Amino acid sequence: MTSIRKTALGAITSALLLAGSAAPALAAPSTPQAAPGEGWVRVAASGDFTAQGTWSRSTTWGQSAGTITTTSASGWVKDLDDDGYCAQVVIDWYGSNGKRDTDYSPEACPQGDRDDFSKAPGDSTHWTATGYEVWMRKT
Repeated sequence: MTSIRKTALGAITSALLLAGSAAPALAAPSTPQAAPGEGWVRVAASGDFTAQGTWSRSTTWGQSAGTITTTSASGWVKDLDDDGYCAQVVIDWYGSNGKRDTDYSPEACPQGDRDDFSKAPGDSTHWTATGYEVWMRKT
Protein backbone atom coordinates (compact mmCIF):
# COMPACT_ATOMS: atom_id res chain seq x y z
CA MET A 1 0.00 0.00 0.00
CA THR A 2 1.38 3.40 -0.89
CA SER A 3 2.04 6.01 1.77
CA ILE A 4 -0.73 8.23 0.31
CA ARG A 5 -3.27 5.41 0.63
CA LYS A 6 -2.09 4.64 4.18
CA THR A 7 -2.42 8.32 5.14
CA ALA A 8 -5.90 8.54 3.58
CA LEU A 9 -6.99 5.31 5.25
CA GLY A 10 -5.65 6.54 8.60
CA ALA A 11 -7.49 9.86 8.26
CA ILE A 12 -10.78 8.12 7.41
CA THR A 13 -10.39 5.68 10.30
CA SER A 14 -9.63 8.53 12.72
CA ALA A 15 -12.65 10.51 11.51
CA LEU A 16 -14.95 7.51 11.95
CA LEU A 17 -13.64 6.82 15.44
CA LEU A 18 -14.07 10.45 16.47
CA ALA A 19 -17.58 10.58 15.03
CA GLY A 20 -18.49 7.37 16.85
CA SER A 21 -17.31 8.69 20.19
CA ALA A 22 -19.03 12.06 19.73
CA ALA A 23 -22.45 10.68 18.81
CA PRO A 24 -24.03 7.97 20.96
CA ALA A 25 -25.51 4.95 19.23
CA LEU A 26 -29.25 5.10 18.68
CA ALA A 27 -31.24 2.69 20.79
CA ALA A 28 -34.15 0.60 19.59
CA PRO A 29 -37.52 2.32 20.20
CA SER A 30 -38.39 -0.14 22.97
CA THR A 31 -35.13 0.50 24.82
CA PRO A 32 -34.59 4.16 25.66
CA GLN A 33 -30.98 5.33 25.75
CA ALA A 34 -30.39 6.86 29.16
CA ALA A 35 -28.29 9.99 29.31
CA PRO A 36 -25.45 10.09 31.84
CA GLY A 37 -26.84 10.18 35.36
CA GLU A 38 -30.19 8.66 34.37
CA GLY A 39 -31.54 5.21 35.02
CA TRP A 40 -34.40 3.65 33.06
CA VAL A 41 -36.68 0.86 34.26
CA ARG A 42 -39.36 -0.69 32.08
CA VAL A 43 -42.55 -0.71 34.12
CA ALA A 44 -45.05 -2.23 31.68
CA ALA A 45 -45.92 -2.73 28.02
CA SER A 46 -49.13 -3.45 26.13
CA GLY A 47 -48.09 -7.08 25.66
CA ASP A 48 -48.14 -7.46 29.46
CA PHE A 49 -51.91 -6.85 29.64
CA THR A 50 -55.06 -7.61 27.72
CA ALA A 51 -57.35 -4.56 27.44
CA GLN A 52 -56.35 -2.79 30.65
CA GLY A 53 -53.43 -3.10 32.98
CA THR A 54 -52.25 -2.04 36.37
CA TRP A 55 -48.60 -1.60 37.26
CA SER A 56 -46.62 -1.19 40.44
CA ARG A 57 -42.83 -0.86 40.37
CA SER A 58 -40.25 0.11 42.97
CA THR A 59 -36.50 0.61 42.76
CA THR A 60 -33.98 2.02 45.23
CA TRP A 61 -34.50 5.50 43.76
CA GLY A 62 -38.15 5.65 42.66
CA GLN A 63 -41.59 4.10 42.84
CA SER A 64 -44.62 4.22 40.55
CA ALA A 65 -48.06 2.68 40.27
CA GLY A 66 -50.91 3.22 37.87
CA THR A 67 -53.48 1.94 35.41
CA ILE A 68 -53.31 2.06 31.61
CA THR A 69 -55.65 1.27 28.73
CA THR A 70 -55.39 2.02 25.03
CA THR A 71 -57.03 5.41 25.63
CA SER A 72 -55.64 6.68 28.95
CA ALA A 73 -53.13 6.24 31.76
CA SER A 74 -53.18 7.52 35.31
CA GLY A 75 -50.98 6.94 38.28
CA TRP A 76 -48.28 8.40 40.50
CA VAL A 77 -44.51 8.55 40.78
CA LYS A 78 -42.44 9.03 43.94
CA ASP A 79 -38.79 9.92 44.61
CA LEU A 80 -37.30 7.47 47.15
CA ASP A 81 -33.64 8.52 47.27
CA ASP A 82 -31.93 11.65 48.59
CA ASP A 83 -29.46 11.68 45.67
CA GLY A 84 -30.30 14.98 43.96
CA TYR A 85 -32.19 13.23 41.14
CA CYS A 86 -35.92 13.02 40.43
CA ALA A 87 -38.15 10.10 39.41
CA GLN A 88 -40.42 10.41 36.36
CA VAL A 89 -42.75 8.14 34.36
CA VAL A 90 -42.52 8.15 30.55
CA ILE A 91 -45.27 6.61 28.40
CA ASP A 92 -44.68 5.77 24.75
CA TRP A 93 -47.95 5.35 22.85
CA TYR A 94 -48.07 3.60 19.46
CA GLY A 95 -50.98 3.87 17.01
CA SER A 96 -52.06 2.78 13.57
CA ASN A 97 -50.37 4.24 10.48
CA GLY A 98 -47.18 5.00 12.41
CA LYS A 99 -48.75 7.32 15.00
CA ARG A 100 -46.57 7.81 18.06
CA ASP A 101 -46.79 9.99 21.14
CA THR A 102 -44.64 10.28 24.27
CA ASP A 103 -46.01 11.63 27.54
CA TYR A 104 -44.07 12.57 30.67
CA SER A 105 -45.30 12.68 34.24
CA PRO A 106 -44.20 15.49 36.52
CA GLU A 107 -40.73 14.96 38.00
CA ALA A 108 -41.06 13.81 41.60
CA CYS A 109 -38.34 15.31 43.80
CA PRO A 110 -36.87 15.82 46.34
CA GLN A 111 -36.93 12.57 48.32
CA GLY A 112 -40.44 11.75 49.52
CA ASP A 113 -42.22 13.86 46.87
CA ARG A 114 -45.08 12.03 45.14
CA ASP A 115 -46.80 13.40 42.02
CA ASP A 116 -50.01 12.19 40.35
CA PHE A 117 -50.54 12.20 36.59
CA SER A 118 -53.18 11.48 33.95
CA LYS A 119 -52.26 11.08 30.25
CA ALA A 120 -53.85 10.10 26.93
CA PRO A 121 -52.35 9.25 23.53
CA GLY A 122 -52.22 12.24 21.17
CA ASP A 123 -51.55 15.86 21.96
CA SER A 124 -54.46 17.97 20.72
CA THR A 125 -56.67 15.21 19.33
CA HIS A 126 -56.61 12.03 21.37
CA TRP A 127 -56.64 8.67 19.62
CA THR A 128 -56.78 5.00 20.58
CA ALA A 129 -53.36 3.40 20.90
CA THR A 130 -52.60 -0.03 19.52
CA GLY A 131 -49.71 -0.42 21.96
CA TYR A 132 -47.78 1.33 24.71
CA GLU A 133 -44.74 1.09 26.95
CA VAL A 134 -44.40 2.58 30.41
CA TRP A 135 -40.97 3.50 31.79
CA MET A 136 -39.72 5.03 35.01
CA ARG A 137 -36.56 7.09 34.78
CA LYS A 138 -34.17 8.91 37.04
CA THR A 139 -33.68 12.50 35.91
